[in-house]
Amino acid sequence: MKVKICGITGIGDADYAIKSGADFVGVILDPKIGRHGSQELIREIKTKHPDSKIVGVYTSMPEQAGYEDYIQLHFIHSAADVEFARERFHKNVISVIDFHEEHIREKIASHIDAGAEYVLLEDRTGIAKRKEQLIEFPLSRIGIAGKIDSNNIGELLEIHPDLIDVSSSLEEYIGKKSYQKMDIFFRKIGEYHVVRQNQ
Repeated sequence: MKVKICGITGIGDADYAIKSGADFVGVILDPKIGRHGSQELIREIKTKHPDSKIVGVYTSMPEQAGYEDYIQLHFIHSAADVEFARERFHKNVISVIDFHEEHIREKIASHIDAGAEYVLLEDRTGIAKRKEQLIEFPLSRIGIAGKIDSNNIGELLEIHPDLIDVSSSLEEYIGKKSYQKMDIFFRKIGEYHVVRQNQ
C-alpha cells in the first residue's frame, strides 16, 4: 500500500511528508483552490528529493505538463482522456472517479485498461462509509480518498487498497499541514502493520 499526501503548498510540508513516509506528494495546480501549489514548488521538491514521486493534480486537462512524475486527472473524464494524457505528456496517470458516478465498476476497468497507474475512488462525504462496498471491489491499482484520517485509517487498511490519499484531515488550516496530525496518522499505519504481522 502507498500513501499520498495531497494539497502540499510549501517545501517544509513536503519535506515533512516525505520524511514521515509519504510515497507520493500531491501538488494541486489550480489557483482557484485554497490548498494549491505551483510548478515552481514541484521543481523545488524534485530538486531537494530527486527520488520522491510528485503528483501534479489538475482540475481540467492541462495544455502541458511540468516537473511532476504523475498527472492526476481530478475532474470528470473518460478512459480516452486517460490514454490522451499518458501519450501526450509521457507521465503516469492517476484517474479520480467519484464514487457516486454510475457504472463505476465499468469505469474503473476502462480507465485501468486505458493505462491509469491508479484509479482513485473518492467520496468527499467520507469513503469510510463505503467500506462494505469496497470489500467487493478488486482493489489492485485502486486507491481511496475522502475524509480519511487517523481515526478511520485502521478500518480502511482492512480492505487493502493499493493507495491511500489524504489531504485536508492532516491540516492545521487550509494549505498548511499539521506535523502532529501527520505523526499520528503514520503511527496508526505502523501500528496496524505490526498487529497484522503478529497475527
